[in-house]
Amino acid sequence: MNFQNIKYEVAKERKEKPKLKILIYWAILSFLGIILIKSYIRPQPPHLSETLDFLQETLPNFFAGAIFYVLGFIYFKGLFRSENSLIRRHLFAFLFSFLGLTLWEYIQFFLWDYPIDYFDNIMTAVGNIFTIFIIFLLRLK
Repeated sequence: MNFQNIKYEVAKERKEKPKLKILIYWAILSFLGIILIKSYIRPQPPHLSETLDFLQETLPNFFAGAIFYVLGFIYFKGLFRSENSLIRRHLFAFLFSFLGLTLWEYIQFFLWDYPIDYFDNIMTAVGNIFTIFIIFLLRLK
């Protein structure tokens, strides 16, 4: 597969499935959520409660999981021209998102000695599950 073929397949699918735009908007909204939390909320945390402190630390992983899931779901058809099974598509998107972000947690541990936060991995999975729920509500195939 070359880049032009992938681009063509994704553009073709966007024309065939107009509801796919809603999924793309979800990814953009998730990206804006990460920027908002990391740029404005974390530098000056309000410390309202332990729950809000927990959420400001883990929500970026929720949104990142959603973004990578959407990317894996959209680009599956362009990357793999084989049978476009919905189960395979979801499996690829989940593995792409969850394993990629979990691997990133371990890379940070070994390169920069950051502690591994398992709650980040859990929030990544929750972001993936929430995105699956959105896809099923949109009835995308």
